[in-house]
Amino acid sequence: MRTIAILNYKGGVGKTTFTISASQALAMAGFRVLAIDNDSQHHLSLLLDENGQRSLSIRDIYRSSVGVAGKKLMDAIVETKLRNFHIIPSHAELSGNDIKDPHILDKAFKYCSLGRFYDFILIDNSPGIDILQETSLHAADEIFVPTELSYFAMNGIIELHRILEKRFNDCCGITKIIPNGYRGTNKQKEYLDALTNLYPEKVTQTYIPYDTVFDTCMREQKTLFVHKLFSKAAAHYLKLIHELFNLDEKKVWEQVSDVKQNQLKNEARQRYFDQHKNTYEYDTEIEESSKVEQHFQRHGDNDYTPFQNNNRH
Repeated sequence: MRTIAILNYKGGVGKTTFTISASQALAMAGFRVLAIDNDSQHHLSLLLDENGQRSLSIRDIYRSSVGVAGKKLMDAIVETKLRNFHIIPSHAELSGNDIKDPHILDKAFKYCSLGRFYDFILIDNSPGIDILQETSLHAADEIFVPTELSYFAMNGIIELHRILEKRFNDCCGITKIIPNGYRGTNKQKEYLDALTNLYPEKVTQTYIPYDTVFDTCMREQKTLFVHKLFSKAAAHYLKLIHELFNLDEKKVWEQVSDVKQNQLKNEARQRYFDQHKNTYEYDTEIEESSKVEQHFQRHGDNDYTPFQNNNRH
């Protein structure tokens, strides 16, 4: 089991988008994934816990003793519409005051042997680095830092690196820095080169481009790799998944594509069920729903190939 804390000292740099997209891609590739919302804004929870099933949250785990925390952690897990992908939601009142022991999350993981159930755990954090983020650091094996390419974002990473070395040198350091919102401007290229010089071997070769498809998926609660698989954003993300997790590119593409088709077929059938369940056509026309997926199979085939050469160099 690999546990990854998604951190950045600055807000609005794409941490939640990365957590959702990477988790969905890994789950569709056949891995068992748990995403934890460690942010009081609880955007990840709002986007993924579509049924509002939040009887327990990460806050309940933090406010418990070690033994109880392990049980509550298992009880707080919520399924998403993607197989193999679960979340632990957050709470609007989550704060550092809820945490008495910054090692509680790590202890809860070990208490319930979470590695039996998941291959990857991704912890989405709020901006900054305080006791909330510290709790995820103690539980994590790696730190991924999504970042914009701007002056303030650069300073945020430098500050994050300084604090990690000074205050949390017993925890893992920054593993990967992921450039986000790339438009190819000269100024962004300058920041990208500066970042690579500051942190060699840590900046990913694959960047995430600016693409309005992210906002569309978030707003409409759609899955990037199901509904927008042939978009530029999905192509770069699948390339990034290969780089970050050392996965076979073609195998990941085939698995994601297969899950996409099955997911669309199930959604089309469900829509048909909902529309016709009280009519006599329910039994006789059920197979007609499969025609819906043919549109999605053809959609976007000429746009982007997931594993074209899309690195920055």
